[in-house]
Amino acid sequence: MSKYKFGLYDQTNGFDEFQKFHNLLFKNTDASPQWFQWFFKNARREELISPRIYTLRDGDRLIGSWCVEPKHFLHNGWLLRVGRCFSVGIDPEYRRQNLFVELSNYAIEQERSVQKKFDYIFGFPQVGRPVIDAHLKSGWEHVQTIDMYSTAPQKYDYSIEAFDRVKDFTSKFPKDCSRFYDCSSYLYCRWICHPECTYTCLEYTEDDNIVLKQYGLACHILLLKGKHEYVKELLNASKGIAYRHRLEELTIWNAHNEHYHDAIVECGFKPGAKFGSSVELLAVKINETNDLKLETCHFMMGSEESY
Repeated sequence: MSKYKFGLYDQTNGFDEFQKFHNLLFKNTDASPQWFQWFFKNARREELISPRIYTLRDGDRLIGSWCVEPKHFLHNGWLLRVGRCFSVGIDPEYRRQNLFVELSNYAIEQERSVQKKFDYIFGFPQVGRPVIDAHLKSGWEHVQTIDMYSTAPQKYDYSIEAFDRVKDFTSKFPKDCSRFYDCSSYLYCRWICHPECTYTCLEYTEDDNIVLKQYGLACHILLLKGKHEYVKELLNASKGIAYRHRLEELTIWNAHNEHYHDAIVECGFKPGAKFGSSVELLAVKINETNDLKLETCHFMMGSEESY
């Protein structure tokens, strides 16, 4: 019998232990226990389902985590219940023992046989990371690559009066565009009411929005929606905003089948980035039996960014 124990993290005891372990795995995030309290307990979500943390322990020591956040996903006109896998990893002292695969297998089996909430669970690991092969060994499937594009900030002559702060994040998209479907109250809580991070949330009209976040010397585009001609206005204005902050790069996800692919390219974004990597969209079937195929999709960096 293995000396290691699988289980669920007891969130009623707070997040101090998980925060220390998480920041051991992901040193650049430096997330606080208070942030996790907000993210897991206070950020409003559909159906009020809290994210789950599957754990691997050596005695009382936390040595592995595998988290899943509930989401809705609009696909082929149907609203699916899906999960977003995040904060997965094994303590560096315990790696090379196949423990990641064992933890992933345990979590997926729990989601299939006990929780039974999701049709699929998605993951967005960076291209080239070893975790991708570990996911594939656990039954995940490659859906597609989401390329990172970037452009240099540049002075752009735009009228500040043409833009306003976003007040309502209600989404309006073609039904044949596969994408996460987050309610406006959740996005408002995430982008406007975040306790530790500051985002620039602009609208051209009430239906045309963009969310930007400065991270180091880069500016990341986390959310983008609206009519193509207005989206281009928002993208060009973003280049000007990044220029005014003396940043080196403006980045955006842009898959080959991205709904706004042409608009992004027309605004001067090109493949590759100094401050960011492309990601692989992976999926594992939970209640579904069909492979996930996306004709047209819309994934921005906010699909993954949380900190």
